[in-house]
Amino acid sequence: MDEKLDKKVARRDFLKASALAGAVLLGPGIPFITRRASAKEGVVKYGTMHPLTGPYSALGADQVNATRLAVEEWNAKGGILGRKIEWVHRDDQLNGAVALRRAKELLEEEKCDFIGGTLSGAISLAINEFACKNKTPYLAYCMSDMVLGADQCKYGFAFMMIPYSAALATSKYAFEKLGKKWFAITADYRWGHSLLEGWMWQSQQMGAQFLGNVYAPLGTTDFSTYFTKIMAAKPEVLVMNNLGADQTAAIKQLSELGLTKQMKIVCTKTAMATIKEVGAAYDENVMGGMSFYWGLKDKYPASKKFIEAYMKKFGQPVEQDGETGYVATNVILMAMQKANTVTDKEKIVAAMEGLNYTLTKGPESVRACDHQRVQSYVLVKGKGTKAKGWDLADIVAEIPGESIIMSCADNAKKLPFANIKLPK
Repeated sequence: MDEKLDKKVARRDFLKASALAGAVLLGPGIPFITRRASAKEGVVKYGTMHPLTGPYSALGADQVNATRLAVEEWNAKGGILGRKIEWVHRDDQLNGAVALRRAKELLEEEKCDFIGGTLSGAISLAINEFACKNKTPYLAYCMSDMVLGADQCKYGFAFMMIPYSAALATSKYAFEKLGKKWFAITADYRWGHSLLEGWMWQSQQMGAQFLGNVYAPLGTTDFSTYFTKIMAAKPEVLVMNNLGADQTAAIKQLSELGLTKQMKIVCTKTAMATIKEVGAAYDENVMGGMSFYWGLKDKYPASKKFIEAYMKKFGQPVEQDGETGYVATNVILMAMQKANTVTDKEKIVAAMEGLNYTLTKGPESVRACDHQRVQSYVLVKGKGTKAKGWDLADIVAEIPGESIIMSCADNAKKLPFANIKLPK
């Protein structure tokens, strides 16, 4: 697997796959989607992709569960506009080339009307381009900057935080409450780089001191080789721009050496699975960001209803990645209802733009100009030895979505982050 999940490689694979499909299946100059058989009569078909193998597999499984819940809830009410929803999913293996093949399968073989999923920002960029060339709505479940700059597309929608928004939320809190001297461990692919850009920009705005960064390949299991450089820098805050098994390994190894007591650990994005696996080491010295945490049930009636339904079916609280899939699935079906059509993709896309809803937190919306979900970001602090069951962390802040997104004009130019020069 390409650890960097490089965007150029993914796009190259996409172009090759598309060209081959056009040449072999249809002949020159004819997009394959124009001859795709129409969907089964009386059915709306949704296809999704998830990393069910690899370092993010637990989060991918959560996406599957929550998407299933959303589809079953709609079907229990009679489906959408008199049609049942049929849902199929595939394992994208957290691999760009595999994901593009799966996307092609979902459209060409499964005859899906719209597609969603993935847990890699780099993969979402390639699938977004693929879906847009075929005029098919695509709902990204992951943190993705596919709604920025030249990657913006009429048919692509991002339902988790833009990476820079997560970085702005966590960094502002960290610089105000924890310290301004910081060092970062960054997953060495596009998503990690985007988080680092956000931290570096915020650092400049707030007069913080950036002490350095180390890039760790996706799937790293031994982080000890980086610790000498980190200890020499003596940061007040160590930033984790990674996720899943990588983040779990890093925090465990830091704790074993007593380093979590010497500095605050801030995970730009964390997960309940990580907190639970890390155990006692994920204590009050470790903080993480989430777009959703089940503790919100005590604040929002919508959260309580959603959590109760999910736990009844699956026996444990939902991760933020699953919550994103639940919201994305609901929103496109709500848009179909609003547009009064399940076949006119132009009307469905238009109905999603500016759509207001309340599903799992407070009121939210899909911003029309760049197709991103405007939502809050939650910061949690670990309970360590005080954790019981799934009561793993305390919510320390909920940052309003409107305060951590740039203007439509800036997002169209990918500013100000395009001006950030990342360390080598």
